[in-house]
Amino acid sequence: MGVRQAGERTRPRTGLGEWVVAATATEGPAPQSESAHDRTNRCYAIFAGAAYLIFLPFLIPAMTQAEAVADRWWTPLAVTVAVVPGLALGVHGVASANSAVRHGLAAAAASGVLVAAALWPIAWTGAQLDESTVFWLGPFAVLGTICALVAWSTTVAVVYLVLVACGVKVAGNIAQQTPSLLIMITDVACSAMFALVAFAVGTAGLRTAAALDETSTATIALAEDSAAARARSAQRTVARSLTHDTIIAVLLEAIRDDTSNRVADRAKSAAAELDSVLDEASAVHSDAHLVAAGIAGAARRNDPAMQVTIDLRAAEAATLSMTAASAVIGATAEAARNCSRHLPAHTPRRCHVTVGDQEIRSTITDEGPGFDPRAVPPERLGIRVSIEERMSRVHGGRATVTSAPGAGTTVSLAWRTEQAERAVDAGDLLGLRSGTSRLIGLGIVAVMIISAIANPGPVTAPWVPVAAIAALIFAAVLLLADGPDPIPMVASLLVITATGFMCGIYLFDIDYAGDVIPLWITGPPALIMAVLALRGRPRIAVVGFLGTLAVTGAWATAEMGGPVPGLLLIGPSGGFVAIAIVFGTVNRSVAQALVSARARATETAAESAATRAAADERAVQLAPITALARPLLISLAQGAPITPALRLHCALTEARLRDLLRARGLCTPDLDDAVDDARRRGVIVTLLDDRGLDQFDDHDPPPLPGVATDTIVDSLRQADEGTSVRVRASPPNRRTVVTVVVESDDLYEFTEIDSRGEVRTRVTDGV
Repeated sequence: MGVRQAGERTRPRTGLGEWVVAATATEGPAPQSESAHDRTNRCYAIFAGAAYLIFLPFLIPAMTQAEAVADRWWTPLAVTVAVVPGLALGVHGVASANSAVRHGLAAAAASGVLVAAALWPIAWTGAQLDESTVFWLGPFAVLGTICALVAWSTTVAVVYLVLVACGVKVAGNIAQQTPSLLIMITDVACSAMFALVAFAVGTAGLRTAAALDETSTATIALAEDSAAARARSAQRTVARSLTHDTIIAVLLEAIRDDTSNRVADRAKSAAAELDSVLDEASAVHSDAHLVAAGIAGAARRNDPAMQVTIDLRAAEAATLSMTAASAVIGATAEAARNCSRHLPAHTPRRCHVTVGDQEIRSTITDEGPGFDPRAVPPERLGIRVSIEERMSRVHGGRATVTSAPGAGTTVSLAWRTEQAERAVDAGDLLGLRSGTSRLIGLGIVAVMIISAIANPGPVTAPWVPVAAIAALIFAAVLLLADGPDPIPMVASLLVITATGFMCGIYLFDIDYAGDVIPLWITGPPALIMAVLALRGRPRIAVVGFLGTLAVTGAWATAEMGGPVPGLLLIGPSGGFVAIAIVFGTVNRSVAQALVSARARATETAAESAATRAAADERAVQLAPITALARPLLISLAQGAPITPALRLHCALTEARLRDLLRARGLCTPDLDDAVDDARRRGVIVTLLDDRGLDQFDDHDPPPLPGVATDTIVDSLRQADEGTSVRVRASPPNRRTVVTVVVESDDLYEFTEIDSRGEVRTRVTDGV
């Protein structure tokens, strides 16, 4: 036997999203029972800490400006209460799964933003904040909302969102001495809309996690039931194939021919096949190396002349599906038995086994006379059931039999794991294409329109605000359109072009005299690029934001002789784009990890259920077959002379095996004895069960009414040699439960027993 092994391979984890997922999946801090909702909550805590770090560099210029118009104590205190807890929240999320501490830090971070905003009017010196600079606490309305989602329920988080948007923006408007109450109100609404986007996305992620928790138990139970049902069905089919194609065939040959030496050989082969099926469970493992050995052993046991080679490509620690391994081992055994049964010993035959980290292949080839697969009678179950259907029942499994007269035969068995980690559509995950998202988008656009009407700014042409709002609406329609993520590249380019156009057409038209640029112009670029990033185009979002920065910088250079005021106009909002990129990545990675984890748990549970059900069903199906046939097969294999008594024993056993195939539910001890006695007297007994017993999970079929059993036994005892007795159990929900037909040359008796136990008999003389 030739064996080739491959070394272990590892796949490094890359990317922020994968890092966050790994941080919450470590064996140390994270308990194994951590729910999907808790794990997502913890990932959001880590994300919040990262977002604080990302935002801070963008806000340093604004912090410097605010420090110049406030008492010296305010900025250090504001940083301490509004920033430090958020950073600590991220560190704790990485280091620990303690939800109580996490919620406490998140609550402190969210509350700190409100405290800092409330203290601003006290610390403010009365000097006006530079109109080209945003109030640095403004972006923390978004960060505080994320912390509120981590700390509190959705209802409390909504209340917080309203409070923080109002508090922070009012403080900022006081510092910038906004001249109009209407302008202040629209600015507060714009700020709330920014926070609402983060809130909606975060809520969608938590809702997805909660849905996974709620459906996990039911999904696993359904998978277990389905896998167990398939396993039971497969074992029943294997038992029927073994009984019909192998054991009954040997017994019929013994009944017909008492001189051929082939009977002993065929009986020996059938006994070995029965033992192989009985031992099949012990040959199945999940370890890749043992899987390869199991397949090789199945080939050799069933055909000692088989040459086996193994190509072992799996890593040392690789494990494979036991269901798949069982299917390949069983199909290989059947193919090898066919070689042993139909080929002379000197005919070359080979089995090549390949086992990788995610695949199993077994190829059996021979140089025999071959055959036409299309000419195989449908009642022959070996190839169709024991090979092709056996492999097709396994997800990712397939079998092909290639043969032609004079060209030999090749049986190819293959299984490859299906990709369980399907890509998660972030648009669906984050609810960006839902009716709620479109409603939020409509609300944002409406707020911007009202803001433009209330405060158009120092425009020289009245159509300019209209054109700017039209560009905003155009971008919003593209962002919220149906379709999978990432959104098409053309749509992405149109979005960033519309954003740059919106800012450019407005800024280059205004008659600037140190006025405050309205928020409905400076806010949308970051918001649009953030949503674009969430829709799967983070790189395009960065390019679009930088392009808009270039537009504002060019305007400032032309208007004020330098780009800095223009860059500060929307630059601090770049942190919002950055955290949207991170948020989308984390959400996508967390959801992917959770979905994949549930898929793996479901697969493991289903496989365990299938293994248990297969072993149980195998024992139930093979127990009567083994008790009836194995002693007789051993006797025939040892060359026992086929006497009339042995031939009768073979005939009775063959008939009982057919009863098991066609009417297992009628094979009860009382009926078995009566049927055997009748057959020994020469009565032709046919048992049929139409109750669809494969539909029942119980091993014991529904019992017949006692009067039905008594009627059948009486009919069998009264029948004479040459008489035919046909017993049929009716399908479920029929008025008639059992019919018994007794037929001879001079008698036709039809008896039916209904569900109430009433017996009706019609007797006709003659046929």
